[in-house]
Amino acid sequence: MASRITPTSSTAPAEAPTDRRQDILNAALACAAEGGVDAVSIDGVRARCGASVGSIYHHFGNRDGIVAALFFDIFHDQSRNVQAQLDAAQGVEAGVQALVTGYLDWVVAQPERARFLFQARGAVAAGPRTPDLAEAARRRNEALVAWFEPHQQSGALRDLPCELMPSLVMGPVQSYCRAWLSDRSGQGALPSPDTYRSELAAAAWRTVRA
Repeated sequence: MASRITPTSSTAPAEAPTDRRQDILNAALACAAEGGVDAVSIDGVRARCGASVGSIYHHFGNRDGIVAALFFDIFHDQSRNVQAQLDAAQGVEAGVQALVTGYLDWVVAQPERARFLFQARGAVAAGPRTPDLAEAARRRNEALVAWFEPHQQSGALRDLPCELMPSLVMGPVQSYCRAWLSDRSGQGALPSPDTYRSELAAAAWRTVRA
């Protein structure tokens, strides 16, 4: 990520812009973890990380800019993580299961970030970065379709439209993870997704195998 240069006075040490940007995003995530996306505010972020109002506006423009920037940082991190698991898999069955377990493991390891991703999507979709969201989703889906296509042509997968495959594979694990993350009481209404890690992966493979 390219650094941004911010003016500094002759008596103050130079601030590392990338670090300050991340500090602001970390503070925003902490606000969201405590009270949901609606709890993210300029004052709340400033109180948590000590950034000046000017610095916050310099990096993100406004409160909605913070929410969107955090959303896309998390979205791309999740996508890279799942793609890495897929790339490391050997064979079509292992690949299908890696899509499920890579996603599930990421959610379990980073529940606050995963919860924010679910919560903030609607706000980002309704904001000025709607085209960016559509493009990011399109690229991720195209990468998955490109992986499924040769396996379907080889006869290893069911004769279904390739664009349907990611939804068939990822739909159940995403649904379960969303339900698990929605329980903010800490009472454990649903077992952790890793309880059903093997079952979800096996079910995904049964759904699409030839």
